Amino acid sequence: MGAVRRSHVAALGAVGALVLLLLARLPPPARPRPPPAPASTAAPSTTTNRTAPPPAPLVHTPPPSPKPAPAPAPAPAPLGPKPAQPGPVITNDVYVAGHEKPHPELCPALGGRLRLLMLVTSAPSHAAARDAVRLTWGHYAARADVALAFVLGVPPDKMRPAVDAEDALYGDIIIGRFMDSYSNLTLKTLSMLEWVDTYCPRVPKILKTDDDMFINVPKLLDFASAPSRVNATKTIWGKVVKKSLPKRTTRSKYYVSPLQFPGKVFPDFATGPAYLMTADAIRMLLAAAPSERYLRLEDVFVTGVLANKLGIKRQHAPEFYNKKVAAHPCAVQRGVAIHMVRYHEQFDLWRKLLDGKTKCAS
Repeated sequence: MGAVRRSHVAALGAVGALVLLLLARLPPPARPRPPPAPASTAAPSTTTNRTAPPPAPLVHTPPPSPKPAPAPAPAPAPLGPKPAQPGPVITNDVYVAGHEKPHPELCPALGGRLRLLMLVTSAPSHAAARDAVRLTWGHYAARADVALAFVLGVPPDKMRPAVDAEDALYGDIIIGRFMDSYSNLTLKTLSMLEWVDTYCPRVPKILKTDDDMFINVPKLLDFASAPSRVNATKTIWGKVVKKSLPKRTTRSKYYVSPLQFPGKVFPDFATGPAYLMTADAIRMLLAAAPSERYLRLEDVFVTGVLANKLGIKRQHAPEFYNKKVAAHPCAVQRGVAIHMVRYHEQFDLWRKLLDGKTKCAS
């Protein structure tokens, strides 16, 4: 009996030892995890033993400005020629041939029966000046051997009805294909020459003048028919200016850029208010003009640059005053052309031209 009890005790001891051995081999219990961080805090670190960072401050901090990208290195200069600089304007690039209303009837028989054709350059707004010319020295166009016309550019739209009405009344306005402006005076003169070459090529002599001029037509007819001039060819008469220098300041009305005229001295030229030319020079001038640099000073361009190139003679004639003079009857009767004459002054000069009382020394 005592042996049985001892065996039971031994068995129980073996079982207890086995249980203790099993418990010793089990892993230790896991530590409790910290509570999850609130939404306003930063994300926790992936290291389990490191505590979470403090919440971010509620202040907006702009992101740092990005560094500017480095400037690209300049491209190497090309080995070829440099780009061309702006060049001069060639007359052929700006002149448009033809006329809106040519009025060929102003030169009957292509000018074969005329002694003189007077072409007056005018502006669309100068209707009063044209009326003064028609009522004074332009009245000589009533003669069968004298013709008169006004040469204009295209008028502004607001002036077109008035110009059309004036032309319908008098039929003496020739309009070229260019806008009327001071810078286009060369185009106006070329248009005038083209009209003569097309509709009046047989006229012996042409007077180019302006609407602020007074022309002593009887004196001009005597001048043109003098023995030394009646059969002249390739000649321009007027107030000839020699060794004139281009105006290089932009403030001047007569400014000329080196692109228009690169030379230092103008060729001899007849001043633009009035000059007389033989008809045989016209076609030569028209043929030479297109290839030349456009020069806005029409008298320098036509009677200077072109005439000098073509060998056309420019002869000074003191009868062409081409300036304002004292309005004495003798001065008016001796001269051919007086400049800077206003509307009302045309009538005063006309009266003094026809004055039969004043005795003037020859």
